[in-house]
Amino acid sequence: MKPSLEKIKVYARGWLNYYGIASMRNNIEDINSCLYHRIRMCIWKQWKRPRTKIRNLLKMGVPMELAWQAGNSRQGYWFTTHTVAVNMAMTKERLIGSGFYDLATAYQSVHVNY
Repeated sequence: MKPSLEKIKVYARGWLNYYGIASMRNNIEDINSCLYHRIRMCIWKQWKRPRTKIRNLLKMGVPMELAWQAGNSRQGYWFTTHTVAVNMAMTKERLIGSGFYDLATAYQSVHVNY
């Protein structure tokens, strides 16, 4: 996952430097939320088996019942990452700590300079 996050970081940094002058805070927040959701989906997809999903959710502090419901869900990856269990486990702070480039904070630092 780290090489993918590095590629996203390079692309997003260049994109922000190009469009940093524009006043597009709401658009940045929308794009940022879509990126968070997509990253959660990719991580969820990497945990292929239900047992692995449940074990990893439990490691991240999700209660057993919620972890079991999310791990054994037969819904698609995109739908499942909207559940409470996955959002509780993979918070923005955790994703940023693992190397995700937060567009909203980067936009604020770039936009103030212009």
